[in-house]
Amino acid sequence: MRAMTLASASSYDEVPYESYPVIGTHPDRLSTLARLMGIETPALETCRVLELGCAAGGNLIPMALELPGAQFTGVDLSAAQIAAGKAIVEALHLQNVRLIAGDVMDIGDDFGQFDYVIAHGLYSWVPNATQQKILEICKRHMTPNGVAYVGYNTLPGWRMRGTVRDLMRWQALQFPETDRRLAQARGILEFVARGVPDENNVYGKLLRSELDQLRNVPDYYILHEYLADVNEPLYFHEFVERAYASGLQYLGEAEFATMLALRFAPQVADTIRAIPDVMRQEQMMDFLSNRSFRQTLLMHLDQPVDRAITGQRLQGLWVASGASAARANPNLAEGAAEKFCTPAGACVTTPRAITKAALLALAARWPVAIAFPELLAAAYSRLNPLAGKPPQAEDAELLGRELLQCYAGAVVELHACPSPFSIEPGAQPMASPLARLQAERGARVSTLHHESIVVPDAIRALLRFLDGTRALEDISAAIKAAGSSAPGKLAEPAALRSAIDQIARNALIARA
Repeated sequence: MRAMTLASASSYDEVPYESYPVIGTHPDRLSTLARLMGIETPALETCRVLELGCAAGGNLIPMALELPGAQFTGVDLSAAQIAAGKAIVEALHLQNVRLIAGDVMDIGDDFGQFDYVIAHGLYSWVPNATQQKILEICKRHMTPNGVAYVGYNTLPGWRMRGTVRDLMRWQALQFPETDRRLAQARGILEFVARGVPDENNVYGKLLRSELDQLRNVPDYYILHEYLADVNEPLYFHEFVERAYASGLQYLGEAEFATMLALRFAPQVADTIRAIPDVMRQEQMMDFLSNRSFRQTLLMHLDQPVDRAITGQRLQGLWVASGASAARANPNLAEGAAEKFCTPAGACVTTPRAITKAALLALAARWPVAIAFPELLAAAYSRLNPLAGKPPQAEDAELLGRELLQCYAGAVVELHACPSPFSIEPGAQPMASPLARLQAERGARVSTLHHESIVVPDAIRALLRFLDGTRALEDISAAIKAAGSSAPGKLAEPAALRSAIDQIARNALIARA
């Protein structure tokens, strides 16, 4: 997702920036972070969302499906991308999405008020005047307890990437044709990376690392990230100072785990925590991690932010986790340490019986989120099947603290609303209408978990039959009638049921 100056608008029409769901921008994520810090945000079910630099709506349209009672507005200067987005909106018959071809500089006081403002791939890629306008829009058009998300390239991580960008532009911009520019940009990086030895050579190692990251990225990323006229990374403290001058304050990051010193060695983490100012803590962690991108959340200056997060604040939230026990039959007794890890590699080891029982309950329902009281009851029941009494207050307090630690370690997810999907396909399974539409065009589809995945050809072919009007036997008959263009093996009941369960587990089945 990118917005642009008029001078570069044609490049986005010629080579569109493909837009997909960005989970960190979802109002659910923004609301959750704010609630953890003691702020009661607008109700998600009826919220109003504005996205600046929305491209073809690849991020906004899935949100509109997930929250049908909310209203979504997107603005982008590329008329071609807006037209493509409108075609999808019309095909899905969505009434809660408005896509506007226009310049964010033209947004005036009459544009309306929004609970959540998103600028994912915009701030670093526009001139300073437009950067100021983005912050101004967040201030003027955001409701009193709303949350703004701004994604931007940061220093020091982008320092080396800036050198690579200079190299690629120096070589590529001498050619007028876009395809030739792209070829030259890739070629010069390959040439220089091969020409500089990386053994005992820091510069060579850095070049080789950048080459490895960029070798397989799509052309649109190279064109708009490395060859664009504007790409201004800045230090975190500089961004926060600009936001403060615009009447906005720092709330946090869309990725909660990046705000914590837990990822560093204990002695380093202790030193970071000893820094009295949160902004200086964040800046220090950027230097330590060589951070290159931030997803910063902002609020109005007059909103009180309480960073002393307690487990009690999980009471009104929903919890999800795909972490599984390292052992096939974990010991649930109090004091027996057991390890749980997510598919992404995040792990936690806990001796707490209530936590182990809760993680097992979450794994059985993944990726569906469970309301905290329901999760507490399920964990308590697993530990005390014959107790005949509800969980005690101390159980809720302990589980809240424990799950907060798991959240800090990216082992569990927290949500401000129920999941918009089901892992039970039902008698007449209905896949996401957007996923069905996207599957007709390619292998990449948007899930109802607000992520983008690539599905196998057999699943692509099956998705179009899951429209909520067919029972299992009808789907099987439809597959057989489709002939060679359909996955024949899926006509068998067992294989078909397994494939539909897989679709459900990928958050592609709409909640009834």
